[in-house]
Amino acid sequence: MSGTRVGLVCGYLDPTRDGVADYTRRLTVHLRPTGLEPVVVTTYEWAGAAGEGAVGVTERWDVRGVAAAARALRRLHLDLVHVQFAPSVFGSSRAVGLLPLFLPRRMPLIVTLHEYGVWSGHGRARRVRSALWSAAERRGYADRESLLLAPRAACLLGPSPEHLDVLRARFPRHAPVTLEVPVGLNVEVATGDQAQARADVRRELGAAPDAPLVVFFGFLHPEKALDRLIAAVADLRVLRPGVQLLLIGGAQSHSVPSVAAHRLRRELEQVAAACGVQDKVHFTGYLPDAAVFRLLQAADAAAFPFNAGVTRKSSSLLAALAAGVPVVATAPPGQVRAPTEADGVLRVPPRDTA
Repeated sequence: MSGTRVGLVCGYLDPTRDGVADYTRRLTVHLRPTGLEPVVVTTYEWAGAAGEGAVGVTERWDVRGVAAAARALRRLHLDLVHVQFAPSVFGSSRAVGLLPLFLPRRMPLIVTLHEYGVWSGHGRARRVRSALWSAAERRGYADRESLLLAPRAACLLGPSPEHLDVLRARFPRHAPVTLEVPVGLNVEVATGDQAQARADVRRELGAAPDAPLVVFFGFLHPEKALDRLIAAVADLRVLRPGVQLLLIGGAQSHSVPSVAAHRLRRELEQVAAACGVQDKVHFTGYLPDAAVFRLLQAADAAAFPFNAGVTRKSSSLLAALAAGVPVVATAPPGQVRAPTEADGVLRVPPRDTA
């Protein structure tokens, strides 16, 4: 007898370029032993690349593609649909928010809001558009970010309380059922000789055995302020001349396409050269879990200097903590004025290399 069939809707299932896609892949693995029958649904292209367990339902995620996906979902005889919502994983298209229009009303819909509360209007009419969206949200008609997903979902899952606070503020009288489900690690915890890893990694980098090693882990992105991290590490040379910086993760992702990724990598290399630390800054590119965890174990500190701050929903931050690495991370703007320890993380103001 088969279990409950859960359709996990993930726009472009490419774990090497998107954290939500990686999360979906891991969620599938963990759901199977529970008796559920997860079915990952994505584009035809990425279903073919993923192999067994993924089903292609559309070519793209525009309005026509979403309608085609809904027709395919009907044919899969699912017991519920679970959308993994983040603009990046759907090619920055909000059309997936129209999916409830094309699904049967009796089909239970669950939505995980991986990214939420970041929408902002553009242009002179942004205040007018924002006011119109606010009116629609107060009445429970539609949501400015997820369109119909949030108001029509049977349940909304949020990886952080901040996401749910935004939801409740937008839907004061028609708040959907919400549940906070913290995001887990984005790497498998591995056992190994930490002292050996520290020695081996420094030897591979051509660094002294006692050289301090600072790491960043995650997709490279302009909003993660890695140029400031490079400058900060350069300043550390006054106290620790042998300090090394390891940037673990790929530059290309769904939110940073190929051309922009190459440009970002060149810009960061230029910053390192201008700071005189081009031989101290190392780029790894995308790495498998075991290699990532080994590098984290070898580090003296992990740094996450995002412009918008880092919340506890960051899988990369959680991975660093799981590896036992001291973590320095920016707090959301306005939360701290000086370095402050909270939940095992040293929080610092964003955009401040001091």
